[in-house]
Amino acid sequence: MTDNSVRATADAIARYLAAYPVAADTVDGVQQWWLRPSGVEATRDVTEAALRLLEIEQRVECLSRAGREIWRARRTD
Repeated sequence: MTDNSVRATADAIARYLAAYPVAADTVDGVQQWWLRPSGVEATRDVTEAALRLLEIEQRVECLSRAGREIWRARRTD
């Protein structure tokens, strides 16, 4: 895993959320439904690292629902 691959994946996630601001999914769902259709083939580890990076940047948030981590665009309300 390189910093460049994490940043590129984070940027792809940010683009997806800009287009679909109410989207929310697990790390696996982000890989399958948000990244792969746009041609981004990131590993699960890179996808999770990218989400954590976006969380540090306060662009996404992680919610615990029924024992699962769900990622979505950070809400300010």
